Amino acid sequence: MKILVIGTKDNRGGAAGISWELRKRLKADGHTVSSFVRYKYSNEPDVFVIPRKRYQDWLVKLFANDLRFANTEYIFDTKEYKEADLIHCHNLHSNFFNLHDLIRMSNEKPVVWTLHDLWAITGFSSDSVTLKNPNKKRFLLYFWDNTSHLLSIKKRIYEKSKLYIVTVSEWLKREVKKSVLEKQNITRIYNGVDTLIFKPYDKQSVRKELGLPLYKKIIGFGKKGWNESKEIVEKYENNNDIVFLSIDTPYINKKIIALDHIDDRILMSKYLSALDVFFYPTRGDTFGLIVAEAMACGTPVITYDSDALPEIVSHKETGYVVSPINTENAKKGLDFILNLPKIEYDDICHKARQRTEDLFSLNKMYCEYLDLYKKVIFERG
Repeated sequence: MKILVIGTKDNRGGAAGISWELRKRLKADGHTVSSFVRYKYSNEPDVFVIPRKRYQDWLVKLFANDLRFANTEYIFDTKEYKEADLIHCHNLHSNFFNLHDLIRMSNEKPVVWTLHDLWAITGFSSDSVTLKNPNKKRFLLYFWDNTSHLLSIKKRIYEKSKLYIVTVSEWLKREVKKSVLEKQNITRIYNGVDTLIFKPYDKQSVRKELGLPLYKKIIGFGKKGWNESKEIVEKYENNNDIVFLSIDTPYINKKIIALDHIDDRILMSKYLSALDVFFYPTRGDTFGLIVAEAMACGTPVITYDSDALPEIVSHKETGYVVSPINTENAKKGLDFILNLPKIEYDDICHKARQRTEDLFSLNKMYCEYLDLYKKVIFERG
């Protein structure tokens, strides 16, 4: 097969990372994959940057419209498009793709579109938190609120298009089924974690290697929901048996071991394995890739009962799920995990790893996408 991928980035970030893993597996199996992106970070010769002008950003702000000012019609004349058996779109926002081009594209070729967020089905928002509480300083709301008009434009585009939509969770699939994309073919394929890289390491050995405390309880947290993480840190202020490991966050405290952003996935796997528990207090997420990565490392996760997170974390089996934005309940969940007898804690760690292997492995994701590709190519003749 010859696959053409369109997305914001080639290999950085959650959505791009999933796209890149899929690309590597396809190429390893002998398929041809080329990409058109706004931002290119790799040196791959078959990844092409979509040209854009500075004035496009000003037009987007002036007219509160991020759908029409990008010039992507030239893609139809490229060798990569003409020879493609299938087009796979990922994130199409960030003012680099003219959404109207989906009409011609999807009528000429099979188009699979993986939705990693809510942008495709809202007037402006990419996440449920912003959708519920719009930030008036965002560019699409700065001069006037044009979001209802943008949603109606998307609806008209979709009505003229034939798309194969992929959602990364059942929660997102339910949202899409009641949206302007409801008439399209919709499939759920969970994001995949490379379980050969993200795997459990012996805690004591990896803590020695990384220079972490050997005999304290370590709670990890990341960038999302760090205000809640800050409150949790303060709640354990007088507990000298607990320290925190922050990954790519701005918050620093005497109880926190602060890390910069980690690109090395093996190193990330070791840090996640070194934790006793990972705290992920996001207020909204369509999947939560780092949650699945932590579980793949045999680390239980505490998270909120919001959006897709209860699909990833099984309450009291692979972690603890609490009511949203409630740090008192979150602390109860952390205490529950940290105070488990060793045999019960080891069981939760084992189940966390097993759940990731069963539901969220990279191999499972790849096989499901490959089956979908074959299906849509067959259906379109």
